Amino acid sequence: MKNAPQTRPFGVAPRAIASRQPEEKHTYLRVGDRVFHKNHRSWGGGVVIETQASGLPGGFCFVRILFQDGRQRVFDNSYDSASCCCYTGITLLNRAEL
Repeated sequence: MKNAPQTRPFGVAPRAIASRQPEEKHTYLRVGDRVFHKNHRSWGGGVVIETQASGLPGGFCFVRILFQDGRQRVFDNSYDSASCCCYTGITLLNRAEL
């Protein structure tokens, strides 16, 4: 029985694992922020209309932006991701304090 796989870290009580708070997501944009895309200036400016963040560890975090050309586009909104919208050309113009 000594070689059986452990189901929890050694020395940590089960209640301590269950009581851990989910990690806070490092997000770039919030609802109401005004942005533009450096590589697609023909889209015009945009406004963040929706954000979604997964409650699961390692889950996705998205942002939906309505641009002046009338189309809604969805981007990755997590700083922890290599494909975050701040690295792909989305630039924050000003932050709306709601």
